[in-house]
Amino acid sequence: MARPPKPFTFTLDPAEIAEMLAPSGQGGHQSLHKRIRAALALGPTVTFDDEQLGELIRYMSQYGSGGFQGRLRKAFIRSVASQIGAKPV
Repeated sequence: MARPPKPFTFTLDPAEIAEMLAPSGQGGHQSLHKRIRAALALGPTVTFDDEQLGELIRYMSQYGSGGFQGRLRKAFIRSVASQIGAKPV
């Protein structure tokens, strides 16, 4: 029997929240950005399932250094690194 996916919950600090509440631009990342903004409207935590965490990490690491990708990295690098036991770079 497969175990249910573990949720990943990140609590952002005020500067990280500000990165995610900045106006969104154009491109394929709008659904991710909208999901994050909706979660932050309820408080400083954002929860991702396995698939969503993979999407977050892909946008942070594989899609260049565009505005949204840079803001994602600034907002989530501390939290993601903490989840995997690494130091943010």
